[in-house]
Amino acid sequence: MSIHIAIVGSYEFVETIRSLGSPEDVRFVYHPYEHPHEAATIARTLGSFDGVFFSGSFPFTYAAPYLQDVATHHVVQDETVLLTTLLYATLTHSISLDHLSIDLVEPERLTSILDSFPDRASTPAVMKIEPHIAFEDVITFHAGHRAKEAKLAVTSIEQVHRQLVRDGYHSLLMIEPRTTVERHLDMLIQRIRRQFADDAQFAIIRFETGAKSLLDHLKVVRYLGGHIESTEDGRVTLLTTRGEVNNALEASTLAPPGEYQIGIGYGTQYQQAYEHAEIARSAASKERIRIVDDSKRLSFPNREDHIPYRVTEASVFDVIKQAGISPVNIGKIMQFSKRRLEFTAKELTDHLAVSRRTTERLIKKLHDAQLIEVIGEEMSYNQGRPRAVYKFNFPT
Repeated sequence: MSIHIAIVGSYEFVETIRSLGSPEDVRFVYHPYEHPHEAATIARTLGSFDGVFFSGSFPFTYAAPYLQDVATHHVVQDETVLLTTLLYATLTHSISLDHLSIDLVEPERLTSILDSFPDRASTPAVMKIEPHIAFEDVITFHAGHRAKEAKLAVTSIEQVHRQLVRDGYHSLLMIEPRTTVERHLDMLIQRIRRQFADDAQFAIIRFETGAKSLLDHLKVVRYLGGHIESTEDGRVTLLTTRGEVNNALEASTLAPPGEYQIGIGYGTQYQQAYEHAEIARSAASKERIRIVDDSKRLSFPNREDHIPYRVTEASVFDVIKQAGISPVNIGKIMQFSKRRLEFTAKELTDHLAVSRRTTERLIKKLHDAQLIEVIGEEMSYNQGRPRAVYKFNFPT
């Protein structure tokens, strides 16, 4: 599958990318500008691309609001860029650091570099810049230091550099080594490749309902790009891809309104995806949609947190076998046990975000398997009965 990437930057930056070449399966489309603010207009009219690569943080910031659903990346003004520029400035222009005025996105990077110099005696005049700064203010900064001791302006902004040159001032545009540009471009390409691989993964969706409205809905959305594997009493199993599921979640077309419990499993193989869907379906959670990915992490739409439950220790496998509890629930309980050796049913309920009845069933299983024990009672502040206090006895 061919990867299409839009290149957004100055004419000089575009020529740099052209000179780098590209892998056989990657195609670049170039969108040069005269001024970084034009990146916003370019973004609004880009069309469909797998990724967009920017020359720097300014054009990226201007364009970002119009690029919500596409991979983006920009060249970062890192230590390599700063050191290359400083070396060129001091050697070529034969001036000391205190005769430089320099504007930077992250001045702390320069501070870190200079602090590592032994017996440093001079420091350039530094101005911190941000995407919404007026370029005229940056020009004024350099011009002001020109009137003092600065003999060379080093700037991160092409328009500032051009204006300073027109005004007869010695100006140097920040130097980005080809290897730095190439490295950042490769980071974007590899990110897109990973996304392609993820989107192509198997996805199994387990719907906990046999309602006819669900089947009618799935027909309308053409089975989410896949096909129905089976229909049982109260359950529908659908085979599709991870990319199709993501599209359905973004468009809210995964299922019609209703009391559905949906377990989604991803995997590089069909059987792996099926097993993960079963785990997601049986997870002790109040969330309507649960997802277990190929790394065995439980997640939920519209939430950033993940619950890892990949279990590799033999003792934890024994816990699962003894207690008869699903791996995802054991994973959450193990996570809780690392923070609380002693606990009450309410504390466990709050951590699992499940009903009290579900917690009571889990506690009974753990107690029957001798994986927890009652060590006392805790009096409540109201008139209720004392609450049992438990202690974990997981094998070590």
